[in-house]
Amino acid sequence: MNDSQLRYALGTQNEAKRLAVQKATGADPICVSVPSGVSAQPMSEKETIAGAINRAKAALAAIPEAHIGLGLEGGLMYDPEFTRHWYLISVCAAWNGSELYLGKGLAFPIPRQAAERIMAEGIELNVIIDEWGQTSGSNHSGGAYALLTDGRVNRADVFCEAVIAATTPFLSHLYPTEPA
Repeated sequence: MNDSQLRYALGTQNEAKRLAVQKATGADPICVSVPSGVSAQPMSEKETIAGAINRAKAALAAIPEAHIGLGLEGGLMYDPEFTRHWYLISVCAAWNGSELYLGKGLAFPIPRQAAERIMAEGIELNVIIDEWGQTSGSNHSGGAYALLTDGRVNRADVFCEAVIAATTPFLSHLYPTEPA
């Protein structure tokens, strides 16, 4: 089955994430709001991955006519070893009911003052980005990536790469299906 024949269930109504799937697959996903099962602002790679997996599985369960459930989750991770900085990460989980794959987008350093506020105030990165950019709902459009890079990269671009990575094993003959 090629990409254009697949139906994707996306575990969010977020416009940037919907656009990322559309750009990556050429298909309009069926969007459904499902819980991530993790905190609103995931603070580790493990938590971000768990949220993506939870969304992918819940999306496929909610949309049984879909072939693949996709969960896209943005989060933060700290690098204690090399840079001692916080990074914004984007993860896609792809689940077809028996096989699960992950794809990851760009890991992007965030300003220290943003990380400090998130930890001190318990707020999400998008709140800070909306303040700094004097906007609202930035996480549905360009997000932190667009503000921090002056528009050179946006949220849909980064999630697009994660979607491509996670869905490739379902599309390429070089990934034989695993026996059940």
